[in-house]
Amino acid sequence: MVQFNRTKPHQGEKVKAIDELKKHLEAKNNFILVSYSGLSVKAMEDLRQKLRLEKTNLKVIKNNLFLRAVNESSAHNSPDLTGGTEYKGPLAAIFGDENLPILAKVCKDFKKTNESFQVKGGFFSGQVLSPKDVEAIAGLPSREELLSMIARGINTPTTQIASGINQIIASLARAINAVAEKNGK
Repeated sequence: MVQFNRTKPHQGEKVKAIDELKKHLEAKNNFILVSYSGLSVKAMEDLRQKLRLEKTNLKVIKNNLFLRAVNESSAHNSPDLTGGTEYKGPLAAIFGDENLPILAKVCKDFKKTNESFQVKGGFFSGQVLSPKDVEAIAGLPSREELLSMIARGINTPTTQIASGINQIIASLARAINAVAEKNGK
């Protein structure tokens, strides 16, 4: 039997690929698009490992199929997702949820050591992001850091109030003690 080497995916394969991408987009509807052109296999493995530590993954995408999946996804009904220049060349998508600022930091740090790595854009909380927007998000604190800041903010006044009450009680005790010593003599 002669087998032919197909270079184009069959229609059924395309539908399966779109369905798989839609599942990724529904599970984690925020994403960052990156260009991996020029990266070595070792660099890609390193990036994938860093992303796995953040409980996410990088998926190499076919640009047209990804655009179709995004447009068919119920979570991505933005008219700005039309497929401009950010959808040119070999791309990968990094899927995230509320942890997108952490993923943006991973991308920013990775770019420092891999010049050919480029962030092309993304999608976060219903907004289409430019590469500059993704970089700005990288500067935001993570959810855990924000919760820690809020807890410290709430805890500081209560600590000061408790300290103030303690000082008042201590002063009152010293005054009573001084009066008792004066009357006792």
